[in-house]
Amino acid sequence: MKDCHEIRILAFDARRSRFGYALFEGSKRLLDWGASAIAPGSADRTAITMASKRIASLLKFGLPAAVVVKCPRRNNQKPATSMSPIVKAILREAAARRIPVSLMSREEIQQAFRIFRGSTKDEIASILVQIFPELLVRLPPKRKVWQSEHHAMIVFDAIATGFAYWQRKGTQLPPPE
Repeated sequence: MKDCHEIRILAFDARRSRFGYALFEGSKRLLDWGASAIAPGSADRTAITMASKRIASLLKFGLPAAVVVKCPRRNNQKPATSMSPIVKAILREAAARRIPVSLMSREEIQQAFRIFRGSTKDEIASILVQIFPELLVRLPPKRKVWQSEHHAMIVFDAIATGFAYWQRKGTQLPPPE
């Protein structure tokens, strides 16, 4: 059996037409990260097919022992059973490979960063850069209230999801200097 410092997880943050991902080996090693987009306006079936291909390649080459997905926000106007096509694709591809899936709520992710005094997305991204210095070149500028979210923030959201998973599993890291 592998030591918890060698276990690979693949974390996702999925939106309607794009997703961010992060591949961890243990809690302290970030192997790969990035984002992928699905053509806006694609029919659900087409979007799921396109997302499935990308997710399948991530699972094939990353060889994760678990998949972690940030639970999508519930919109009061949509039924609770509605999921983005990308989340459906993640769940389907993981199930096809018998990879267990853990869901992380937004609250669980925020809780993992309270020890570091981070509560906003910008603060969490800055904390992640301190823990994983290789992310510094990808750190988006701090968002002003009138600006839309920077396109790179979805990658930091996926990394935060994976980091929160490790925090939940009890492999907590000390606060950065």
